[in-house]
Amino acid sequence: MSDHEPSLRGLWAAIIMLSALVVAMLSTAAFWVADAPAYAALGAGGATLIGVATLGFTLRKFLTE
Repeated sequence: MSDHEPSLRGLWAAIIMLSALVVAMLSTAAFWVADAPAYAALGAGGATLIGVATLGFTLRKFLTE
């Protein structure tokens, strides 16, 4: 493991969270365009955000260790 790992951790967290936010917004927009109720569109976006962020952090940990 490199000496620069802690300094890049915040950068990777920001990249993963921003990507998860973009995917969640696209998911919400897709549900909204499909005339789903507002609670379903927002719920799908929230679930997508949590899922993509969790997957991103897990993949990063798997690839760096």
